[in-house]
Amino acid sequence: MSMKKMLFKVCLITLLILCNLSVYSTTCMADGSLDDVMNNGNSFLNAGSESSTMIDQNDLKSLSNFISGVLLTIAIGITVITGAIMGLNFITQSIEEKAKVKESMVPWVIGIIVSFGAFTIWEVAVNLFQSL
Repeated sequence: MSMKKMLFKVCLITLLILCNLSVYSTTCMADGSLDDVMNNGNSFLNAGSESSTMIDQNDLKSLSNFISGVLLTIAIGITVITGAIMGLNFITQSIEEKAKVKESMVPWVIGIIVSFGAFTIWEVAVNLFQSL
């Protein structure tokens, strides 16, 4: 009986390996010559340098400010709501449950520090690199 299980496991592992090999197969599309590759690369570079559409920095700045404002508002809202829920739980629970609420406040405070720290780093980086 154990020999059948061993044979089944070996067949299953072999089948899984073969399936993985077929999923991660690579294709090579180097049909053309070196001249074709160079010409395609040069045409790609020329298409980028001939582009007349430039990124408007004022639009980019306003979009960045809008996104950061929305994310900050969401973070503040979630922080206030979860803090209120945890506060109500702390007030209404028994002593044992209050200890559990206190334990759950540690990740909550760490999350607040991480989210607002990330926002601060984002704002500092944006303001620093705008002057460059």
